[in-house]
Amino acid sequence: MKQSTKAPAKHVSRTVQSPRLLGSKSDMPRMLLVDVSRPMRRLLVKMLKKSSPDIVVAAAGSVAEAVRIIDALRPQTILLSLDLPDGSGLEILRHAMALDPYCMVVVLTGRTDAETRLECFEEGADFVFDKSASFERAIETAGQASRRQLFRIPRQPISRQFISEDFVLANKSGLHVLPAARLVKLASGYHAAIEIAYGDQKANAKAMMEVMALGAECGARITVTAAGQDADQALAGIRSLVAKNFHDEACSRRRRNRASRSPRPNNGPPK
Repeated sequence: MKQSTKAPAKHVSRTVQSPRLLGSKSDMPRMLLVDVSRPMRRLLVKMLKKSSPDIVVAAAGSVAEAVRIIDALRPQTILLSLDLPDGSGLEILRHAMALDPYCMVVVLTGRTDAETRLECFEEGADFVFDKSASFERAIETAGQASRRQLFRIPRQPISRQFISEDFVLANKSGLHVLPAARLVKLASGYHAAIEIAYGDQKANAKAMMEVMALGAECGARITVTAAGQDADQALAGIRSLVAKNFHDEACSRRRRNRASRSPRPNNGPPK
């Protein structure tokens, strides 16, 4: 009797490098991750398989490869790097949005200045994370998006508007703890991306640690750039806050008034 030479079936990994591996998994959550670095792609795949084993993950290292996989795989989520050897990740973002405006896109990049963030949001990105500071958070968000724990709401394109203005800090403590906290609280109330530049450093005006890390003291000249629909209002609010010295004087007056109203210690009857 002739023996069969058919090899035993092998387990097929959930991580796909080619759309041909999809098979019967087309009903499973599908994600595409795009990064130029092969070790980085392997790390991302490993982390995603550990946190979200039910998701089919495809990987691409270039714009052309990503576009081919998008056409065949139609991923529901994309974890995207911007710097690629044959172009920008924004080209992938545009292609994905043209095919499926409900596809959720999480951008993971080392370039998180106000202009780059706004450009990503304009093209349809849902999240933009700093690769050096929010790596794990980006992975978690991408997994939640693939499992549809996060939902994409169609939105109108953001109108591009950049406004920049220089300010001189006249308050005694510069951008120390309390002034920085007041600035961050004010900036966080606007949709616009707001960036502060001091010397050769830049900071997201909505991130407390970044603002304090600037080390801008009294007399420092800072440049504030606002980008987005309410950029005018954001800059006006910051202009007012700087003009009022971040309310430092008002707080000092309140402290003095409280001190003057507090009862003096009773040291007994006068001798």
